[in-house]
Amino acid sequence: MELRVLRYFVAAAEEGSVTGGAARVHVSQPAVSRQLAALEREVGAALFERGRGALQLTHAGRRFLGIARDLLRRADEARLVAALTDPADVRLTAVAQSTTIERTIAAFSADHGAALPLVDAIAASPAEVFDRVEATGADFGISTFAPPATWASRLITQVGITAHVPPGHPLYERPSVEVAELLEYPLICMDRSHTARTSFDTAVARAGAGRANITEMRATSLAQAHAAAGRGIAILTDRASYGVRTVRIMLDGSQVRMQLYAGWYADHFAAAHIGAWADALAAWVPTLPDVARIDAPPEVGLWDEARE
Repeated sequence: MELRVLRYFVAAAEEGSVTGGAARVHVSQPAVSRQLAALEREVGAALFERGRGALQLTHAGRRFLGIARDLLRRADEARLVAALTDPADVRLTAVAQSTTIERTIAAFSADHGAALPLVDAIAASPAEVFDRVEATGADFGISTFAPPATWASRLITQVGITAHVPPGHPLYERPSVEVAELLEYPLICMDRSHTARTSFDTAVARAGAGRANITEMRATSLAQAHAAAGRGIAILTDRASYGVRTVRIMLDGSQVRMQLYAGWYADHFAAAHIGAWADALAAWVPTLPDVARIDAPPEVGLWDEARE
């Protein structure tokens, strides 16, 4: 299936006639008609309803029109990217969790964005990120869930999981807490579509610490807000808000953690630019305090930098 034939099809569909489409692409009408007939044989379905009046698309034709437009758009982008030597001239779209967009992608772009591809983003839950890349035509995803094994990928960093403790709580002044001790208190956790929750559940199982008293939430901001209100300790990876303090959650002296990955199609036309962007992000992320201190000893808290 040749791109030039797809252009003939899109032109005829948008002009409402083969004659109009042929004029747009500067090809004779008989030649366009032959190519469109060959295209219908190739896809195995009639794409046009031929009769009097304007040319009408069949149901199959309407569905194929969207696909053809997307293929032509990607081909045009591929030619554009292939001709670009300056990464700053490349535009990419990522899919990531909203907190990753705000805390990581936006902050990184503010520091390094002028020298790297221009990145926009679409928000999705961690479990849905790579499915949304496929569904939306985005260029890559960033998630705490690993990308499909057939994709190109980078491990960006490890993210420490923390307990968000309100003022006046016995753990408020503590730099860290072991999983077994944390289970003595009511907890607020995300649902199991969040890797912070599944990583915490794994740590609880490994600790053999018994059953947790958990209130399950879907919105991380509300989990933190309810922790601030005294309803429990929130188990998150977010920055502290609403007056809570983050306390590192430990298992046998090591902070409980999860991974953050970038993933994209290995044959993506801008794969080299995406890979370079991901490498730069991975090099920058360790400057964040919660990442830099993930392997610190238990007596070091995330808020200790305020006292140094």
